[in-house]
Amino acid sequence: MSSITPFVHRCGAWQPDYFNEPDSVSPDPAFFIEVFFNFESMGGDNSQSVTSPTSYEVFIIRRDLLIMNSTSWSMISSMLSLMDVPISVQPFMIQKISTFARELAREADNMYRKTIPMVVALTVVIQGMHDELSEALRESMDDWEFTASLVCASKSSIEALEKVEVEGGTTPCVVCLEDILTGSEATHMPCSHVYHRDCIANWLRKSNLCPLCRFQMPVE
Repeated sequence: MSSITPFVHRCGAWQPDYFNEPDSVSPDPAFFIEVFFNFESMGGDNSQSVTSPTSYEVFIIRRDLLIMNSTSWSMISSMLSLMDVPISVQPFMIQKISTFARELAREADNMYRKTIPMVVALTVVIQGMHDELSEALRESMDDWEFTASLVCASKSSIEALEKVEVEGGTTPCVVCLEDILTGSEATHMPCSHVYHRDCIANWLRKSNLCPLCRFQMPVE
């Protein structure tokens, strides 16, 4: 099997200049999100690339769920997973999409708008020879199918996670996108990544994978 190395992934988000709001999009204020996603294979000298067909989906997500710290991560992760975006590259994309959604919601023109339109363009770049693109795509999809089949972490493994006191500056919790303040208590996973205790506990009740490195926690 050829060696395929993840390269620089891209995530762009913007509000379109023109938007014709469909009838009865949602009974609640919502985001109307158009997502475009593809894979790109870089040549050995990074001078040329081959791009896979682009996947396209529309998601209508309640505004409050997308911008609240407690729900934004899981909502965006579910959206990306439905697009078959590999979970290993999702944290970077989730943070960018969540931050932009909050910025849009705060803009004066959007504050009283029923539906906020948003476009998201995602590219997962793979470094390798052009004739390896199909293999890379297959490996990525196989990887996602394996990930999707995993169950939540066992209750005992979640309860056994080490509690630590954060020292030497703030540490970001990628689940809620908030800082873990110096001197506060956090949870240290076996893979060494640190999160708010409630955040990682809620995450592990849905997936046994570390959000950052995909370390596998024990399952029931």
